[in-house]
Amino acid sequence: MTRLTLIGAGFLGSALARGAARRGWSATVISRSDPFATRDADPRPGEIRLLSGEGADLLPQALDQSVDAIVIAAGGRFPLPSTTAPAADAIGTLSLVIELCEKVRSLSPGTRIVFLSSAGAVYAPADELKRESDPGQPTSPYGMSRRMGEEYMAFYRRVHGLSTLSLRCVNVYGRLLPQSRGQGVVSAAFWSALAGVPFTLHGNGRQTRDFIHVDDFVTATLDLIASGRDLPGTVNVGTGTGKSITDVLDAVRTATGSPIVTTPGPDAHTDTGNLVVDLSVLRSIIDFAPRSLDAGIELMARDIAADGAFGALQTL
Repeated sequence: MTRLTLIGAGFLGSALARGAARRGWSATVISRSDPFATRDADPRPGEIRLLSGEGADLLPQALDQSVDAIVIAAGGRFPLPSTTAPAADAIGTLSLVIELCEKVRSLSPGTRIVFLSSAGAVYAPADELKRESDPGQPTSPYGMSRRMGEEYMAFYRRVHGLSTLSLRCVNVYGRLLPQSRGQGVVSAAFWSALAGVPFTLHGNGRQTRDFIHVDDFVTATLDLIASGRDLPGTVNVGTGTGKSITDVLDAVRTATGSPIVTTPGPDAHTDTGNLVVDLSVLRSIIDFAPRSLDAGIELMARDIAADGAFGALQTL
């Protein structure tokens, strides 16, 4: 049985735990909280175990189970809060990466470490597809901490021989996220459609980004871990197809049957241009065919409806 440890039970960590369990893997999730009810998931045919506490502190307990891979899906702050607390964001991210790598180096040097970075925060917008070899040009403290986290992963790979992998993930969507996060264009569009609140449109709406459904993100990440290959240090995870913010709003309107009213927000240089990743490296390792944006948003709408959220939100 493949054994996976997730640091963080947030949106991505909980989705990876469920995906691993569906494959028959054993998933241990280390987190101070469980916002997406990982503990209540039906783990069959695999298993999910939740350890409550700090990731690095409880890692030795998880490593006792002969872990194949560890995924860092926590650390630091969300993009918007990072702008007001850049030092806290850097400390939260880098201290976790470094302490975790040190523990793996001393206790289980054969365990693979996967760090969830951010393509949108690390790359600068450009008309051409962004490759892993392109220089990182972060424009936010969140992006800086992710980029430096990648560098520490590369350091432990180069100097100490650890098997490390940084995934530059594009915009992952698939469930409603708290509005306070200041993150998730697709989720924000659903909130506007279902709760009848205006969607704040930064820029002209024609800027394109790469959006991947969470199920496809999980498939790519777990397939990479299961490949058994000597993976490169950095891999893009996305769809390789750009969609504008206007495209997102149109798809959510269609999927929900609800209007979305937009209101202009402040412009910033990060709200312009295009940012889509090249998938050549990913596809050289695994077979990967992510669903289209329209199909992913339709799936998200069905999942929200199945949870009974449509009616509740429309009465707000």
